[in-house]
Amino acid sequence: MKKIVLLVMIIPNFYFSQIKTELEVFGNSRGSVFDASNQLFKSYNGIDGSPYIDEFFHPITIEGYSKNLPSVRYNAYEDEMEFKVNNDIQFVTKQNNLRMKFVDNRIIYFLTKYQYDNKDINGYLVELIGNGKYKLYKKEKIQVVEYNNNTTNTYLKGKNPYFEREKDVYLINDNGVYKKVPKNTKDLIYLLNLSNDESKILEFAKQKKINLKNENDQIQIINFINGL
Repeated sequence: MKKIVLLVMIIPNFYFSQIKTELEVFGNSRGSVFDASNQLFKSYNGIDGSPYIDEFFHPITIEGYSKNLPSVRYNAYEDEMEFKVNNDIQFVTKQNNLRMKFVDNRIIYFLTKYQYDNKDINGYLVELIGNGKYKLYKKEKIQVVEYNNNTTNTYLKGKNPYFEREKDVYLINDNGVYKKVPKNTKDLIYLLNLSNDESKILEFAKQKKINLKNENDQIQIINFINGL
């Protein structure tokens, strides 16, 4: 079975709807990020599954903003935060370095500009370590896939495109440069130019049985490195 990633523009029944509503301004001195006038939102008719890792809306706090903020959810396909106004879905205006803390599960989404796979991205990252020289983030992503149209299997050919979660990508912010977490500790030492502390880091990794495929282990070793 083969599957290919679809671009939005070639997905049938995928359309844009214009939403015009008014919303009380939730903002600070930099202006509101919850304006709801002339926002575009995409409909996902004809696509199975969900563009959300978590479909629930969560209460949030943003430093410097009103405490009475609308609840939001993360659309991992669009890389957008959504909120509701009169049951209409709106996108939060992207304002760089915005940190949204979900009150109920304490997840922090950090909006920032970064490069990945030679692409300039303005999007949301889950903040795992937000302090210290090296900061650690997780990129969540959902894509749309469909079965190969060239297949001779009529059952597969008739199936709808569907949302599928990609493998999470972990990034280290090294003085403003975002670097993908490597597969092993030696490569991490090389990536961050930490040869002077190599013996200490390797000993720590050995004692703690660090596996860089594990999120908690990544947090442990980056915290250790920040403490050197």
